[in-house]
Amino acid sequence: MGVVLPKPVVTRIYEREGADNWRVGSGSVNGFRENMEDAEVIFLRDNWAFLGVFDGHAGDKCSAYLHEEWHKRLLEEKMPVTDERLKELALDIDMKFWKAGTDGGSTGTFFIAEIKGNTVHLQVGNVGDSRVLACKGGEPLSLTDDHKPNDPLEMRRIIECGGRVENNRVDGSLAVSRAFGDSDYKRGPGDQLHQKVIALADVTHCDLTIGSDDFAVLACDGVFEGDFSNDQVIEYVKAQLLENQDLAVVGGNVCDEAIARGSKDNITCMVVQFRNGKDFAGKGLECAAGPWTNPDHAGFRKAYNFMANRGNLTVGECLMQRYDFLASKTRTDDEDSEWDNFKGGPPEGAVGADRTQWFSNYFEALSQETALQGGGEHPALNTMAPDQVRRIRLLQQHLGIPMSMLMELMQNEGGEADGGEADDQPQ
Repeated sequence: MGVVLPKPVVTRIYEREGADNWRVGSGSVNGFRENMEDAEVIFLRDNWAFLGVFDGHAGDKCSAYLHEEWHKRLLEEKMPVTDERLKELALDIDMKFWKAGTDGGSTGTFFIAEIKGNTVHLQVGNVGDSRVLACKGGEPLSLTDDHKPNDPLEMRRIIECGGRVENNRVDGSLAVSRAFGDSDYKRGPGDQLHQKVIALADVTHCDLTIGSDDFAVLACDGVFEGDFSNDQVIEYVKAQLLENQDLAVVGGNVCDEAIARGSKDNITCMVVQFRNGKDFAGKGLECAAGPWTNPDHAGFRKAYNFMANRGNLTVGECLMQRYDFLASKTRTDDEDSEWDNFKGGPPEGAVGADRTQWFSNYFEALSQETALQGGGEHPALNTMAPDQVRRIRLLQQHLGIPMSMLMELMQNEGGEADGGEADDQPQ
């Protein structure tokens, strides 16, 4: 994965949920990626809960499927479950997806939390390179290990299944050795556990104290992609919690800190406290509009629009929120430049739906203007079969170069390059 957007889209999607013994908040940002591919699960019951973060690659179909399918399975499952049953669930969910022939894949990290007296027992499952961390008695704990192709045991399985490890990637393309989906790596003659890529979860355990300052963090690999270690993330969250008890905002701040430390990925961070969370009950999703810094870039606009929609806003509503934020404060030089991007804003007398419509029209006008100037996707894509377009987009995402440059290189070579499915972790 290379840098696709010249500037990150940092509109935040907050999610908050709570109950008697659960207080959960998450923050997600698109970052520098062209598409947001993360998903999460917050499933709370009186005496147990399931929390998960799923980091898609080659599209968001697999992570979106995991969000829905885990909810369905949890409604049917009786707790507690054994470690073997948790592994069976992950494998069965994976098989259903890749047998359907759907493209894409996803890593996933999750835990079942079960209350036992004054403690909460975490049964942690991990597939890929997202991570679960904990703070126990003030000390950081890492509860997962990344599944990487260069790990000796993982490499052995990959090679025995007819694959290779090149540049720390499966067949030179996929940066994780375990994942949901990714059917191209699961077509060998062996069973489900004897494929180049498998969805077998590692399971670990941890006990934390109810009502204490103990907490857990679930995060996609985008949090750790730059210079942000496991222990540093825990220490950062601890410091944030001294100033702000809104766990969703804390999660969003982790995302921004990860970008400041060099991450170029989608980023999701979920923080879980094991205490009364009724103040979060039923709050659900919220969208906090991020800076409108690169409106002339088609990919930036696309990602900005997507994040607004994910937060249950239209892009017009999201842009209006950002405009009003800038209007309400003394702006920095960078924010003055952003302010200029709004080209004067709506008419002074515009109110209500008319005012929102102005921002929607402004966004559409920018899109039309870019298309007329040839700033959209390369026109040659319109003449290709869908499967060809998909492979080219995957290759462009993997290489991290503009589509126009990629198409020119391919045309100079006299044909189409074969786009492999690249995960979201650079090597």
